[in-house]
Amino acid sequence: MTQQGIRYAQSPQYSDGVAVPRIGEVPSQYADQPSRGHTCVIGAGLAGLAVAKTLRGRNSTFSVLEQTTDVGGLWHSAGSGAPSPGYASLHLNTSSKVSGFSDFPMPNGYPRYPRHDLVAEYLSDFADEFGLREHIRFGVEVVEVAPNPDSGWNVRTRDTATGREEILMFQHVVVATGHHSHPKWPEPAIPGAEQFPGAQLHSYEYFSPADHVGKRVVVAGFGNSAADVSVDLSRLASKTYLSIRRSLHVVPKTMLGIPIDEIASKGWWARMGFDDQRRFVEVVLRVIRGRLADYGIPEPDHRIFSSPVTISDELLSRISHGDITVKPAIDRFDGSAVCFSDGTRVEADAVVYCTGYRIAFPFLPGEWFRDSTGQIALYHRVIPPGRPGLYFAGLIRPVGSITRLLEGQAEWIADLVDGSAGLPHTKEMITEIERHLAAARQRYGPTEIDSIQVDFAPYLESLLSERRARAGSCCAGSTR
Repeated sequence: MTQQGIRYAQSPQYSDGVAVPRIGEVPSQYADQPSRGHTCVIGAGLAGLAVAKTLRGRNSTFSVLEQTTDVGGLWHSAGSGAPSPGYASLHLNTSSKVSGFSDFPMPNGYPRYPRHDLVAEYLSDFADEFGLREHIRFGVEVVEVAPNPDSGWNVRTRDTATGREEILMFQHVVVATGHHSHPKWPEPAIPGAEQFPGAQLHSYEYFSPADHVGKRVVVAGFGNSAADVSVDLSRLASKTYLSIRRSLHVVPKTMLGIPIDEIASKGWWARMGFDDQRRFVEVVLRVIRGRLADYGIPEPDHRIFSSPVTISDELLSRISHGDITVKPAIDRFDGSAVCFSDGTRVEADAVVYCTGYRIAFPFLPGEWFRDSTGQIALYHRVIPPGRPGLYFAGLIRPVGSITRLLEGQAEWIADLVDGSAGLPHTKEMITEIERHLAAARQRYGPTEIDSIQVDFAPYLESLLSERRARAGSCCAGSTR
């Protein structure tokens, strides 16, 4: 038991004498079982497509299981009107120049920050370009992933149309379903919420301001979704209030004419060092937007890069023009009135909770990827120690664009799948995890979201270093 309380079961997935299959092989003892495959990728969003494309490039045998009807994840669902982390006005917060895959960039004709439908179209074209659709089974929900008694994994699935269940067997499973599927509501519930006569919805259920024309709406939260939704509502609602419990730094999408994610991926930025990066951004923000207090927003209780930032080009302008009114945290409801912590109250027709998401994978036990404090505990944010053949792709929140990091994860996963690299001993993996979590707690905080924060350049370099260090060391320590 370590100070942080990380506990890992030693999984018996690979029994003695069972070799890890090479590229595309099916173990001979399963040759007569057509339901056994080599690698299962769960999810056909950005992360799943990155892994699938890499596996296909290595001639590996794999299947992608996707619950919806098309590729693209939240970018596909954003325009459907169905509950989704996407909404009608959703755009990329990272620039198209660095948000595309390295060998399949976004089209030159795309705007700098494309809308969700363009991103969905791009991902669809990506799947077609690299022949990925033939490997994808749509309309398949993964119900459970469990160790196979002999080796590998049993993946229990359900057909979303017929309800028919099936058990598939794989040597490797890659979880690539993202972390925006399970809305997080205020806990405990705000006093009086049950008696509030208006609508209460999570941003997961929000789609368009057209549903709130002429209404008085309170938006609770201060992350990217809260900024987007409050700006969106302010165009058609009669009154929009933004309720802030904890202030964050508000950062525009561009600084000095350069998209912030492009800055984060440049070599000169990495050479500056963390302290100089922080001072640089703080000075630039003070020059281009002034103090947040000048907009009625409390100054954050932390310096930049000590918490996720709120990215918005429009929020401060809408506040300055009186279209959004800033309020403190909601204290309670009193009938149709929303009462705030400063003693003020407003009549409201609806409350939209932009309070984030829980990280959850209903088909997996939580202790497989968490430590005893609830933080996400994965070696280099990908590998759960003691679970050989199980991987997570995309379970990160980077400062910068995520796409190139997904490519790095995919290459490493492919190394492990095809046997061209191995893993260190479990003790070494746990040491790396503890070091990362300690740094995340010190810099960001103790929550599960804090535990998946990464910096673009250092994280990408850590993946490359791991691949170089373990090349040719297949399975080292993977069962110890």
